[in-house]
Amino acid sequence: MSFQSTKVLYLSRCKYKYESRVVEHCHNFHHILYVVGGSGTLKANETSYKMSKYDMYAIPPGTNHGFSSDESDPLCTIEVKVLVGDPMLESCLKTLSLKTEAPHAKIKLILEGMLDEALHCRPQYKEIITANFIEFILNIRRLYSDVSPAETQADPNVPAHPLEREPSAKLFPSQADEGEDLAGRAIRYIHTNYDRKIVLKELARKLTVSSAHLCRVFCERYQMSPMQYLNHWRIREAKELLKHTDLSITEISAKVGFQSVHYLSRRFAVRERMSPLQYRQMMKEIVELKVEEQFEIVDHKIVLHR
Repeated sequence: MSFQSTKVLYLSRCKYKYESRVVEHCHNFHHILYVVGGSGTLKANETSYKMSKYDMYAIPPGTNHGFSSDESDPLCTIEVKVLVGDPMLESCLKTLSLKTEAPHAKIKLILEGMLDEALHCRPQYKEIITANFIEFILNIRRLYSDVSPAETQADPNVPAHPLEREPSAKLFPSQADEGEDLAGRAIRYIHTNYDRKIVLKELARKLTVSSAHLCRVFCERYQMSPMQYLNHWRIREAKELLKHTDLSITEISAKVGFQSVHYLSRRFAVRERMSPLQYRQMMKEIVELKVEEQFEIVDHKIVLHR
């Protein structure tokens, strides 16, 4: 697949205000819309879709569409606008249903990684964003490659083939691996008890192994220690609460298991390069990041600046 012929134009994280509405329109680029929270209604080519968390909409060029956010539950999305010139990638996009249910943690992590690259503009960020977008599409296609023709013709308001999640394929497994191996049991315990005090010695005791053996097995599987993973998971849960609730930073700190708000703030700043409050303020606004400076969207159409 060609990097040169694939241009990610804009990345955005949006929290649509009450009764916010995007009027019906069409454009000459692909628009990927992933719902991370809230609800709404999308209309595309005269068909209405109920929008809910984990829905992904792949809107191809020339598709007339618009959407609105529910007044009682504002819609939160991550959106990608991309110009695709590579025939193989275009073929992959054409195989996707307009609406797909994608609850896999890896899917959201890829999108958030793209946003992070666009926000900080580190060296080679455009190439990394393009690579991440290709990875995103290929993961969606692989996860849903076994969907039968009958399933792809399902009612648009019925989730499209909710597959079992694949813990070994992502950073944050949602459940223990089949067979309840040691690393899988440790993950399951962390996900269930992250809001409590957890120390390595106690975790190892509950799993009836030594601390050294647990660390070795866990690091081989996830390339980090159990305690590093615990802190990553707590930060992940804190980010969700910052985005989707009005709880105070102190309340969030307690809910995700950090011993103090100061410890949460330090950990959060190291990982996200901003404070929890700054993150909340950023996430409550519409954040649109332009990736390719030579392109402009005018009246929903791509214009190339010479």
